[in-house]
Amino acid sequence: MTDGGGGRPDPTTGPMTGLSHVQLRVTDVTASAEWYTAALGLEPFQADPAIGYVALRHPTSRVVIVLTTDTSGTWLSDGGPLDHLAFAVPDGATLEAWADHLTSVGIDHPGVVPENGNPSLQLRDPDGTAVELVAPRPRAD
Repeated sequence: MTDGGGGRPDPTTGPMTGLSHVQLRVTDVTASAEWYTAALGLEPFQADPAIGYVALRHPTSRVVIVLTTDTSGTWLSDGGPLDHLAFAVPDGATLEAWADHLTSVGIDHPGVVPENGNPSLQLRDPDGTAVELVAPRPRAD
């Protein structure tokens, strides 16, 4: 990551070390926080109810999703540049077990389906944002 002289970042690799957070504008912070907690196993991390802000963090991956109240008045559930969020899971069996969990807590989903050879579980949050859980493609023995 450094150029070896003075500790400056190597301009060919950039200074990133990982994903810090994803921030989403939502219509109902409380409902969205409940959904992301149930759907992805996130836990409360930080919050400021006065401004409609909550940060949720996954306990092992440390991925953070920040939810803020959309006050624009121009909500479009299928608009904007974001197509979907995708999170990796270790394998297809884990994905199937999580699909069963989602069913048991009342989160609607179409089940695990192959997408480009990878097991995929595709969800929609309360505002219609597409959220995908994807496992590595099964190994051919």
